[in-house]
Amino acid sequence: MAADDVSNLEDVDFREGLDGLTPARISTLYRQAPLLRPVSNLSQVWDMFENSSLVLTAHYKGELVGIARVLTDGVLYSYLCDLAVAPDVQRLGVGRALINEVLKRCEGTELVLRDSDISSGFYERLGFSRVDNAWVIKAREV
Repeated sequence: MAADDVSNLEDVDFREGLDGLTPARISTLYRQAPLLRPVSNLSQVWDMFENSSLVLTAHYKGELVGIARVLTDGVLYSYLCDLAVAPDVQRLGVGRALINEVLKRCEGTELVLRDSDISSGFYERLGFSRVDNAWVIKAREV
């Protein structure tokens, strides 16, 4: 697919839920985006999505071109786990549209995300602020 094929966001079909998704389609998009996640274990990929609070997808001519995955308590915090957009449609507003839909559905919560240096400018342009008060540890017994 070429970006020239998508004339505007009206050509993109946005959906909520897992219908039409497969672990292979998700993994392919993550690799293309590139979204640096371990996606070789398709069973784990599917578990990630089944256990998510919210999954939003963007499709163009039946092809998955964008995805957002969220965990939320619905009150205080929402965590945007993943945002992936196919390179051919990046800079056309697909990622922004997905985030706007996340913000609508998670209204009233603080939306938190982790990003790479590759995408930090994108989030800053959308009004996200970098925070220093976070810690992370892989869940295991200490």
